[in-house]
Amino acid sequence: MVSYCGGLLTLAVLAAEDIRKKELSVSRLVLSGASALLYLVFSGEFTLGELPGRIFPGAVLLLLAWLTGEGIGYGDGMTVLVLGLWTGGWFAACAAGTGIMLAGTFGGICLLRNRRELIPFVPFLLLGMEVMLFYA
Repeated sequence: MVSYCGGLLTLAVLAAEDIRKKELSVSRLVLSGASALLYLVFSGEFTLGELPGRIFPGAVLLLLAWLTGEGIGYGDGMTVLVLGLWTGGWFAACAAGTGIMLAGTFGGICLLRNRRELIPFVPFLLLGMEVMLFYA
């Protein structure tokens, strides 16, 4: 339960920053990731063998950011990576997938209205996590 609260708090802070600045603070991401690792270690929930699974969804998004020339930003990939540290890889992947679908829907609506602008992803990631928590 604490781990989901840590993920929600991280996403809420970063979503506000992403909306306002359209960029994310690396120091906040590092602090949240370190906090997640400390929580996992001290709560006894951490094993080194599960670390790759926790960071895999974020690593995939970082690779996509690199391959697309930041079609999706590096900060978004790092955010999903940190979310995976807090909640686990499967949950982070499902939340990211839900967020991508929500952002795509919003982007489609913007295109129909002839509005072309950068869409911050972290607010949709936060909504995706909230949807996942609602149905979990």
